[in-house]
Amino acid sequence: MPGSSLWLELLRVPDMTKKSKNKKAKAYKKVDERDGGCCRHPGCWRSPEEHHHIEFVSVAKDRENCVENIVSLCSEHHHGDEGPHKSAYWREYWKAWQKQMYPYYMTKDEQNEMERLRLQRFVNQDVICRLDGLEEKFKIWQEKRIAI
Repeated sequence: MPGSSLWLELLRVPDMTKKSKNKKAKAYKKVDERDGGCCRHPGCWRSPEEHHHIEFVSVAKDRENCVENIVSLCSEHHHGDEGPHKSAYWREYWKAWQKQMYPYYMTKDEQNEMERLRLQRFVNQDVICRLDGLEEKFKIWQEKRIAI
């Protein structure tokens, strides 16, 4: 049928998964370079088989490919008893590590707070100082964020 290839081309849905997988691969490569090919758990020198998202992807989907939000771990230190998925202590440890390594990193909670304060700033003058601080941190985070 003449012209049918044009219709098929117009109806074709772009494959976004390939682009997303490419970004994830680039982010993981940068994380592996930063971590030196070793599990980051203190005292462990095993090869990291997995990557842990410090802010879980279910909570912060937009940080899935964010190098500052990913750490290399071996399987035992990712899902074992000393891993962040089973131990609140290690979840908090990796959050503290993230703050120390990347003080400019803005958590999803901070970003949500900034959005809430933006809505309140015209109603309540007390929030302006906190909002200014968060907006400055957000600006620095956008500038310093590790590009992938």
